[in-house]
Amino acid sequence: METPDKIIKKTRPFFLNFFGRLSTDLNTLTAAPVTVNLTDVELLRGEDDLESSFEKDRCVAYVREDGLNTGDVHLIFDVATSIALTGLMMMMGEGVIQNQVKTREYNEEIEEGFNEVSNQIVGAFNDLIEKKMPNGGHLFLENTARFEYGDLPTTFKETTTYLTANAEIQVSNFPQETCRILVSKGLADELLGVTIEGTPEEEAEIAARKAEQSGGEEANSEEVADSLKDALGDTASGSDGATGGAGGSGADGTAGGAAGADGTGGGAAGGAGSAGSGAGGDFDDDGTELESGGLLDQAGGNLNYSTSDGLPVPDEPGSIKVVMTEPPFSLKEDEKIMTAINAMRHDGFRYIGVESKGKLIRVVSHSDLRQVMGPFFGTKAMGPRDKAICTLAFGKLNEGQQLIRIPLSGSINQAADLLAEFNLRCLPVVSDKGVLRGFIPVHSVMSYFRKKKNA
Repeated sequence: METPDKIIKKTRPFFLNFFGRLSTDLNTLTAAPVTVNLTDVELLRGEDDLESSFEKDRCVAYVREDGLNTGDVHLIFDVATSIALTGLMMMMGEGVIQNQVKTREYNEEIEEGFNEVSNQIVGAFNDLIEKKMPNGGHLFLENTARFEYGDLPTTFKETTTYLTANAEIQVSNFPQETCRILVSKGLADELLGVTIEGTPEEEAEIAARKAEQSGGEEANSEEVADSLKDALGDTASGSDGATGGAGGSGADGTAGGAAGADGTGGGAAGGAGSAGSGAGGDFDDDGTELESGGLLDQAGGNLNYSTSDGLPVPDEPGSIKVVMTEPPFSLKEDEKIMTAINAMRHDGFRYIGVESKGKLIRVVSHSDLRQVMGPFFGTKAMGPRDKAICTLAFGKLNEGQQLIRIPLSGSINQAADLLAEFNLRCLPVVSDKGVLRGFIPVHSVMSYFRKKKNA
């Protein structure tokens, strides 16, 4: 068993690399200077140790490793830092951001944005994990939440040992604060090649997991494909379409938990995103890695925008166009799931319509795809299960979904009512012929009313 000092010395280079990469990614995301400097690495265990991370209100992103089920990660930011990062990403006015940072006003709009920021961070971490754990390591953002002073996330376990990296983060000219990343023992052992002394409960859990992995038999590709075809609809959206994606809710299935760990976040301007920070190559419909260009490039760059109904998008003041900030991208229901994966990873689309006979019939979000992609997303090696998923029809996703939509003639108030009533993160806009014309993300509606109130 390695001593704590030796473990910390061995793991510092990894965290230095991670925080350097994170600085670069957050600079791109916010279009503002962001620096993240590692200060120290330590081992924490038990309530007394964990409480030291919550001497002030914090925002926490809970992330689990879903490839080998080795453990989890907690990303902890000060509320002021979360507000600053989110406000800059969403292109809010500097005066508004300054005021919210000063008052530490963490509203629904900021909460939505912090989820996007967290996904960017998870994407950066995944790039490093996939190099260290090529046979299954992949992080999945489960949820984000604010915790008041003294409150601890229920995902913390007193019987778990956490390898913790502390860093000072400076966002533009906002106050410098401390951020922390807590990696549980099981994941730290696998990822960093260290052997941390764990509690009896941890050691028993790890031994049971390894025994299960070594004793399992690999299913053949036909069996996997058959089981996936039966289960995909429920996995992605729920039998009545009301459960949305991972950890979310929404009658149109667009309200999943993770919405951009591959770097697809575009902020309030929508859809621009840094197209896909996840490592790994592009794959053809049969799961074969393409040598160059990528699937969409080989297809001639045709992104199938749904603008064929000939109706103009209204541009009068206060029209729905003001908040329709996500582009109208759709795929036919018989196209392959891999086409959608490439579109989200490399072209920044967070929501994709399922099209049948030219009309929108369902919506698939980034989080829905992450649900079915699981541990293979972003990795180079593809097993039978991965190839089976890639070759299935895109229309197999969210088959039980109850589609909630709004017509082009609808108002912003109606859009706000639908988003609130069905707890949606995004609302599709259709023409009178049922053709997808765009998406209304919830943060765009909130930004509209905030600006209207200030005016």
